[in-house]
Parts: sequence; structure tokens; C-alpha cells
Amino acid sequence: MSGDTPSRILLVAKETTLKGLLERLLVARGFSVVDGGTGVDTVSLLGGAGPIDLVICERTGPGLDEVALFEEIRRHPDHGRVPILALPPADPECTVRALEAGVSDCLAKPFHPAEFVARVERLARPTAA
Repeated sequence: MSGDTPSRILLVAKETTLKGLLERLLVARGFSVVDGGTGVDTVSLLGGAGPIDLVICERTGPGLDEVALFEEIRRHPDHGRVPILALPPADPECTVRALEAGVSDCLAKPFHPAEFVARVERLARPTAA
């Protein structure tokens, strides 16, 4: 994004405490956060979401798993090239599945907030570095 327009981040998180923390971190860094709801909500939301600079996915709710969500985003005509940051559990198999589904980066939980912000900055504001 350019100028004074904040980068828009679509945040998908099942765990409400973590979702609130992530949203506060993002807003404090000047990002605009769009609540992506659960995976099923996210897919239907994409059509009318407007420009999105980054998708962050912690966990989806019932009905659509994270890998299926990543694949749906990659197939979306308007958002297929948007960077995706996956926040999988600390399990190498989950990380590999996410990367194979087309995510741009993974940050396994638990993670340090400063590392989270650094990765978000790199993905959502690639020219800011």
C-alpha cells in the first residue's frame, strides 16, 4: 500500500485470546485488521473484502481446515497472490503441509511477539525494509 493508507491484514484465528493479542499488535504497528472469522467465513468474505495485503491464519474453525483455506485463497481471482503467514502449532508436519499448500511463511506457536511483527512487516510492507 502507499502513502497514508494502512496495509490491510485479514486475520483468521480460532483462539480468541490469541486473536485479540495479534490484533492489538497489528493495530499498534499501524495495520488495518479485517476479521476473517473462521475458514468458511474467510472464503465467503474474500469476494467483498477489498484489497488485502496479507492473510494471517492461526487456526480455522469447523468446516474447513487450514490447508483447504490456503488452497482456496490461492485459487481466488483477486487474492491468489496475497502473502499468507501461517501460525501452525510447533509440529514440523503442520509447517510442511502449510508450505506445500502455498503459504508465504510460517511461524510456529509459541512465538515471540517481536518475531511475529517482523515477519508481518516483511510480508505486508515488503518495500518498507
